[in-house]
Amino acid sequence: MYQRSPLRRIAARRGPARVAGPAEVPDWSRLGRGDDVEVLPPRGTAVAGTIDMIAPDRSVFWMIRRDGGGRTMVCSGDDVSVAMVARAKAARPPQPEAGCP
Repeated sequence: MYQRSPLRRIAARRGPARVAGPAEVPDWSRLGRGDDVEVLPPRGTAVAGTIDMIAPDRSVFWMIRRDGGGRTMVCSGDDVSVAMVARAKAARPPQPEAGCP
């Protein structure tokens, strides 16, 4: 018949294909206020939220949790993975009100 493709054997060893999810951010230099992120501890479930404040040196940030858990501080020394879900939306420039000079 036909010979098996070596690519099929390689794919079979790798396991099922992974669905692309949020992109992990290894260094926090690209994070900013208003970004939507997911924080994943080594054990437990991911916590999603929006960055409220971030330190100038990007070593710590505070996020408003989407699950109603309030405001949470995340330090770079914590054993967590941070994945960016969405960038902050750019603020629109203020529009002058009608009738103002």
